Amino acid sequence: MADSLCILGIGDAKSRHFVRWAQRLAEQGHVVHIVSGRYNPRREGEHDGLVLHQLQEVDPLYRMPLARRYRMIPALKRIAKEVKPDLVHSHYLLPYGYWTARAGLGPLVVSPWGKDAIVDAWSSPEAEERARIGIAPDRALAYVVNSQALEDASVRLGAPREKFHRIFWHARIDNYSPEKADRSRWRELGWPDDAVVCLSLRNFRPYSNLDIVLKAFAAAHAQMPELRLFSTAGGGWTRDEFDALAKELGIEPYMAVRDVHRYEMPAVNASADFAVSLADVDSSPASLLETMASGVPVIAGRAPSLDEWIQSGHGGELVERHDVPAVTEAMLKLARDPQLRKTYGERNLAEVHARFGDPTAQLEQLYREVLAR
Repeated sequence: MADSLCILGIGDAKSRHFVRWAQRLAEQGHVVHIVSGRYNPRREGEHDGLVLHQLQEVDPLYRMPLARRYRMIPALKRIAKEVKPDLVHSHYLLPYGYWTARAGLGPLVVSPWGKDAIVDAWSSPEAEERARIGIAPDRALAYVVNSQALEDASVRLGAPREKFHRIFWHARIDNYSPEKADRSRWRELGWPDDAVVCLSLRNFRPYSNLDIVLKAFAAAHAQMPELRLFSTAGGGWTRDEFDALAKELGIEPYMAVRDVHRYEMPAVNASADFAVSLADVDSSPASLLETMASGVPVIAGRAPSLDEWIQSGHGGELVERHDVPAVTEAMLKLARDPQLRKTYGERNLAEVHARFGDPTAQLEQLYREVLAR
């Protein structure tokens, strides 16, 4: 875009994906302000080039849970008055989209998120009511989503289907490639040269079904001792249960868990023989797209949006998420057949590049169209 925009993003600054959206635009010379009640100070340099507005600093009373719901709208209005954005982009319906809509900010673009719109919005009548406000059908000029499943859930909440745009802004596949593979990292873990490595893509959360991954891996390893499991889980709240189950199953010597820095992820992904993701809900997860861009086959749990990318016999194996024998069978099928892994991996590489496009340019084009209205 020839002219720099001032963009106000409202969402969870602790999320790498939300920050990634902001960074894409800042890299093109736009002035990007992000408003959030959370951020992660441990990720050094993550917010470089962005203007971060922490709600706790804008209004100290925001720190008090009982006062928070009464302070959010005045705080958002105060920030918008100060920033004078050309455009406002809310991320998540609950709570940020809800409060953005209540504050009446605009011109408005809305991005519902996967679990947000597909699951959380339907968890209670109150949540549905708030999500319908957050979808802002009368105020939103456009919606940006990353899957058909997410679009369908948002339409159920009242969003007009003609306003939707499919943009994969949450993932950055440009640095992911099969050429990044470096199997020496497995030798550094003490694993044999003939190790067949399964990469687990999900964080420590109940809906990630990591217990199923561990049980299936244990059963597959019993039949194929060269199998190894590498997990990149770096967040969540079920780590203790994960570790306890791994110990109980006796598979600790054959697996490793590392919170991998984002700069290392392309090499980790490309070095795996296949990957597994069994989350109950997601919307074209970045980890899936990045793994596909690494030329790696995937075992995917049957869930909204995942079947938009992987089908059995096309890029991997699609299984029922809680079916341990089925996941075990899929692991053994891929582990035992290098040619099949190669075929699936090549398909995934071609598929993701054919559909991905240039998300930054697509966002800029969308904003240009929105502002022209």
